[in-house]
Amino acid sequence: MTFNIKGFRTVDYIPHPSGDAGSNMGKHVYATEDDTAGIETAGYFNALSTYKWVKKGDQIDCTLNIDGTPMRRNYVVTSVTAGVVAIAAQNVA
Repeated sequence: MTFNIKGFRTVDYIPHPSGDAGSNMGKHVYATEDDTAGIETAGYFNALSTYKWVKKGDQIDCTLNIDGTPMRRNYVVTSVTAGVVAIAAQNVA
């Protein structure tokens, strides 16, 4: 499937240790019917770069596969370059 903006929300901002203006990191949540394979497909979150809603270091807390067996997975945004949003899973066992 594809990213659906209706399931995405920014819930908070985390102060960056540098204290520089504009350096706060975002805490986001996302709920979707997609599974981990879908979320982790290259380019899945690229639509977020259009609106500049995420930046490197932001966290995305996802509730996945809500139409099947729901699960939770956390990701960190590793880069946002030329419209491409890259993420890395943080709680893999």
